[in-house]
Amino acid sequence: MRKRSTRRSAKSPARSRLTTKQSKAAEVGEKLERFFTPESVDQLRVDAEYNPRQRVSTAYRLMLVVVEAFMMGGSGGVFGFAAMRALFIKRFGFVQKCPFQLRFKQPAAARFFRAALEHLVREVVSAAGLRLSGRLKHFLDVRIYDGTGQRVPPRGRKALPACTPAKAGTKWVFGYSIKTGLLMHGAMGAETAGEAPLWRKLVPRFERNVLYLLDLGFFERQLFIDALEAGAHVLMRLKSSAKVRVIGHMNPDATVDTFKERSIAYHTKYLNRRKGSTFDLDVLWGNGKQTTRLRLVGFAHSCNDIRWYLTTAGREQLSTNEVIQAYRLRWSIELLFREMKQNLDLGRSFTAHPDAIEALTYGAMLSHVVVRSLRVQAALANEIPLTELRPMACLRVIKAFAADIVGALSGVAPIPWSKLLLDIADSLTQVAWEKKTSRSRQRIPLKMGAIGA
Repeated sequence: MRKRSTRRSAKSPARSRLTTKQSKAAEVGEKLERFFTPESVDQLRVDAEYNPRQRVSTAYRLMLVVVEAFMMGGSGGVFGFAAMRALFIKRFGFVQKCPFQLRFKQPAAARFFRAALEHLVREVVSAAGLRLSGRLKHFLDVRIYDGTGQRVPPRGRKALPACTPAKAGTKWVFGYSIKTGLLMHGAMGAETAGEAPLWRKLVPRFERNVLYLLDLGFFERQLFIDALEAGAHVLMRLKSSAKVRVIGHMNPDATVDTFKERSIAYHTKYLNRRKGSTFDLDVLWGNGKQTTRLRLVGFAHSCNDIRWYLTTAGREQLSTNEVIQAYRLRWSIELLFREMKQNLDLGRSFTAHPDAIEALTYGAMLSHVVVRSLRVQAALANEIPLTELRPMACLRVIKAFAADIVGALSGVAPIPWSKLLLDIADSLTQVAWEKKTSRSRQRIPLKMGAIGA
């Protein structure tokens, strides 16, 4: 039986009486409160060289308004400058239309909101102290990267051309952590930009012992070479144009047969290819000094349809079936995109100004991280597995607290931040806690130990 914290234990003055998870929950709450202080935000503003005059619409107030706007979620339409300005006037007083809009239409605004996002993610990750479990316990983290489109008004087609003539749009590449359930960072370009260059801009180097899940849009040999040199791991589908040669085959008894180089088609020609059959091969890719040794795992969906997965992860880290299951975790980011497009209007923008699009999208991501951080805090405080707090249900619950959250963080709400955290945690456990997974909806993240998905 799982143990839940009570209000009495959460209010205990002696921190030593709290469990480790409850202490971590308190630390996450403190980090959130400390991040949204005028001093903390002003330091980010100075580093980004943003809004130096600091009149009525200060960087601190703009951040709170943007977070509140996107946390409340859309109601059939996109958030425009008029809606956010109305929130600003309601909370902080009158501000002129033109100066308010110009605060977002500058490169420094995008730098400021991006720095704020990345700083908050670091703070929450360090405070929560989460670790992967189960089959993924060998990795420090599992991170998924993918791209998505964002429609903008037609007047932006010169700066942000789309694949469709006479239309405009942006391409975003996002990074999502399976360990924490947080949207970590993102990079923007015109919709016609490729995903791989944007990803290289977003992730200039691999992190050691982290597993990266990518789709075919990022497929290139240099990516695997860089991962091996950094001690990281990559898992992605095999592109049909990649000429890899088989040099080894793992048998059912876990022994590996080695042989001279041969093609995949030749090697599998006389093997059992019935539906459900699996293959675990050692392969070479490249020639001469550029030759790279990798692992290739296959799953037969039918006799003539074998799905191949190329990875740098060793057999001691992931078994054959675990490689196949791990790649299916990549769908978590597709669910995240759906969540953000439905609730944060990520799929479209009301402005065509590139700097404003970038700044406000980072603002939406910041709002999303606040929601997911409160989910982490509630799970730790009540000693509930993070996987059992449904993300979409958490979003709907916290949306009702949007005004109270911003009010408490700005210090003008009658409810103090510590008490509000208790109310939010109680509401999440009552509404979003999925104590028993439905048999008809088996969740791969739960089986794999992907605690944040």
